[in-house]
Amino acid sequence: MQLRTRDPEYMGFVRRWFQVLFTRLEPYFYGKDGPIIMVQVENEYGSYFACDSEYLNQLRDIIKSHVGDSAVLFTTDGSAASLLKCGKIDDVYATVDFGPGTNVELAFNEMIKFEPRGPLVNSEFYPGWLDHWGEEHSTVNTVNIIQTLEWMFKYNASVNFYVYYGGTNFGFTSGANYNDHYAPQPTSYDYDAPLTEAGDPTPKYMAIRAAANSYLQQVPSKEVPVASRKGYYGRMNLKFLSSIFDLIPTAPQVNSDYPLSFEELNQDEGFVLYKTVITKCHNDPALLVAKNIGDRGYVFVNKERAGVLSRINFIDSLPVSANTGDELEILVENQGRINYGRKLKDFKGLLSNVTIDNNELKYWKMIQLPFGHNGTELRAINKKISSLKAETQLPIEMIYESVKSGLEPTASTPSIFWAEFRIPNNSHPPLDTFLDMKGWSKGIAFINGFNLGRYWPRVGPQRTLYLPGSLLNANSVNRLVIIEFDRVPRGCMSSKHRDCAVVLSDTAVLDDSCLSNEVK
Repeated sequence: MQLRTRDPEYMGFVRRWFQVLFTRLEPYFYGKDGPIIMVQVENEYGSYFACDSEYLNQLRDIIKSHVGDSAVLFTTDGSAASLLKCGKIDDVYATVDFGPGTNVELAFNEMIKFEPRGPLVNSEFYPGWLDHWGEEHSTVNTVNIIQTLEWMFKYNASVNFYVYYGGTNFGFTSGANYNDHYAPQPTSYDYDAPLTEAGDPTPKYMAIRAAANSYLQQVPSKEVPVASRKGYYGRMNLKFLSSIFDLIPTAPQVNSDYPLSFEELNQDEGFVLYKTVITKCHNDPALLVAKNIGDRGYVFVNKERAGVLSRINFIDSLPVSANTGDELEILVENQGRINYGRKLKDFKGLLSNVTIDNNELKYWKMIQLPFGHNGTELRAINKKISSLKAETQLPIEMIYESVKSGLEPTASTPSIFWAEFRIPNNSHPPLDTFLDMKGWSKGIAFINGFNLGRYWPRVGPQRTLYLPGSLLNANSVNRLVIIEFDRVPRGCMSSKHRDCAVVLSDTAVLDDSCLSNEVK
């Protein structure tokens, strides 16, 4: 299938999706007295290598059949003639995008070449920028934003901010980029936006508001939003439940001579555990090679961790010590799908044959662990927690001292931890809060069965996960589940786990250096 082209197979899926999408959107179009005034046909297609005009025309016609004259159809492209050339569609309004510091006159002059009669429109003006794991937190200077914004106002241009309100990639919805290497994005999409991912106004918001008021007439007189009160619910002591390998009996399993990708397993996200048995003698150590891994693989021999394969760091081989009859397991994580550029066909899993000392490994078992909201894995975890609680029949606060979960965690085995807590009586309804993962390495967190997303403070820059108050129970117990894949904190290794904890804080930390988060 050829994405973003006239390929009939691809366009068939587009038609199916648009039928569902526009059926829901139709009542909200401007022509139906709704708030949607414009519908974007394509996004920065001029930057895509295909340059398929027939695809663009088909896309326009499909959308037009749903929208009619109820909204304006438009495209967005970079402010260069070379980009607008392949992005422009007949009978669809062409707009441009650019950020602070751009020469506004030159940018709009390029747009005028393609839309000589219409209004000037910057449909993606960037007041911030996105982050990637392992990189510095992105920020955009407010002074530069205001200078460029005022310049556009002087041209009587229309401006749409991307993004004005920061967001959150709950679950596994965060994406990735690929320039010279694979670069996944963190859970937070705060974007250094005028409004944070929690909806709080920033000094940047106030500056933009003031600039708009000075240039625009008849600005609606609305109250300035105020930051919502956040909940500091404090330290949550965690108890070890089991290793992730204990979930295997309840998970779907597929057998194949060779590894299958996530897509061949009909799995979108999460993890797949690939298992096989070593059948030949090899050097000690032997070289394990897994080319084209998508995206991160934790390697185990007889449940002992041997190392990590990483697409981010170009690590596709490592030495392992394995004998005939030993069990080899590779737990592969989808770290986010590429959402821009040439590499949109972003398959996940083990994407080629795996070898040890150039000998192919065959006869694989694949155990699917998608970790969706209240999915099979969470149901198995909750069942085990309920069983432990039933055995003890003690209040929540005493369970941590009494429950003996069997095996203790090991530092490098993917491990499941849990806690239960109640919201204080003076915090009804529950307030938004932030799950602070300082001291932890890499994993995922769930609150009441809802997947809050990935944490990875070991590389940063994000350290806290946004937890909306609407996900918390006001009058009943809340259950927090942490699944640590990389390295268990030392405080969780002792028999009583007294120092095994996280904090529900009232402060977001999105710009933390990995150097300050060494596992203790």
